[in-house]
Amino acid sequence: MGTTLGGRRRQPIRAETVRRSVLVAERREVPDFRRSWAVIALGGSLDDATVDQVEREIQQLAGEGARLIVDVSELHYLDDFGVDMLVLLAHHMHKRGGGLMALVDRHGYIRQILGEAGLEGLLPLFPGVADAMRGLEEDPPG
Repeated sequence: MGTTLGGRRRQPIRAETVRRSVLVAERREVPDFRRSWAVIALGGSLDDATVDQVEREIQQLAGEGARLIVDVSELHYLDDFGVDMLVLLAHHMHKRGGGLMALVDRHGYIRQILGEAGLEGLLPLFPGVADAMRGLEEDPPG
């Protein structure tokens, strides 16, 4: 059962079998004539047992002014620790040199979780990597 966030109790999204580790699957530079984007794909679980490892790895990749897309489409489990990490990471990236971060959420799970927690709109969410790149170029979060 998920912990409370914003005073609400919610159930984390689970697949039939939950992998207890999160995988930072890849970092790849996405060709773009104007900017270089780092894309990181996460899978498995993002929870109290894995969030510190993932946060350290992402922060190593996200330098000042970084443009980061985190693909969370393959996450099978996300608890409040994971939500907090994603929200705080995006906030710190923006404050520390104007970096940008967006999430790719092909299945809508993260949007649902953020909505249930009353946090919808805090993180830019897109259905695909190209959509995220376009969206952040056209309307960067302020």
